[in-house]
Amino acid sequence: MKKIIIILCFLSIFSCKKTQENVSINTIELNKEWQGDLLISDLNFVNSIEPTCKLNSSFFGRTDKQIKEDDLKCALSKIKFNYEKLNSLKSKTFVGKIGPNTNIFINTTKPSDTENADIYNQATLYVQINKNITDSIVIYHLINFSEALTVKERNYFINNDNIYLLDIAEDESGASVQKWSQNKINSSGKIVLIKQKIFSVEEDSKKIMQTENDPWRGTYHFEASNKDDAKTIFNITINSLNDISVDVNEDGIENKYPHIKAEEVNNEKIKINYDPPSGDMGTIYVEKSDNEFFISGQPIYFINPGNNEMPLKKVK
Repeated sequence: MKKIIIILCFLSIFSCKKTQENVSINTIELNKEWQGDLLISDLNFVNSIEPTCKLNSSFFGRTDKQIKEDDLKCALSKIKFNYEKLNSLKSKTFVGKIGPNTNIFINTTKPSDTENADIYNQATLYVQINKNITDSIVIYHLINFSEALTVKERNYFINNDNIYLLDIAEDESGASVQKWSQNKINSSGKIVLIKQKIFSVEEDSKKIMQTENDPWRGTYHFEASNKDDAKTIFNITINSLNDISVDVNEDGIENKYPHIKAEEVNNEKIKINYDPPSGDMGTIYVEKSDNEFFISGQPIYFINPGNNEMPLKKVK
């Protein structure tokens, strides 16, 4: 009888161990129906688009045979994933899990640049940790400017915690690549840019111009101590309102929050939610008045109760 009990105990322990192993290993589950096309992650494929998709003859006046030959020659014909099915999404669609508590899903949204556009569709990917949205990124859009004979499209591929994006434009000269990027979802649920390649000179110039004219662009520093002499330091770098990093040092403990998007409250004030799971304690406001800057929010109030707004030094 003792031997049977020992065997049962051994089998029970082995079964538990096997279950634990399955749980720990199976932390990434993606729905292949919504992953996109693998080719989007291949930079060699991306580099081949413009040489093969530019037309050697006039767009107009081509025969059906020429149109078919041009389409087959173009590298974009190798993409088999049907991105246009995202146009018909009616509600948020679960894409998968990339960790025990991290889910990703997609939903339709409205593009910001729709002026003079005849047809437009867009889908955004959201990262969710314990039911809290931690970040989002546009992974697909199709914008048709029929008067200008131009179509702008963004396609994607999701592989584990990596998100690859490809921006292309098509006009009467054929198809060309504007930008390609690899992004990664980190352990905090933030979408971080790993690398990118900008192909379009126009797109690059537009980005530089926006950055140079951005009044918020710069590096900011704040430090203060509470009544117990515990020092809190904020170092904030704003490249643009879509690219902000916040380093917080609380009594010697440092946390870094990269690739944050700010919300413009008004022309003189922005909201930076650097740690969404912490609610108000992870949100600060930066305000400008003439040539002076101020920082406010619950984290600042708790340093010095009664004073919600304190000076913020713009280092450069």
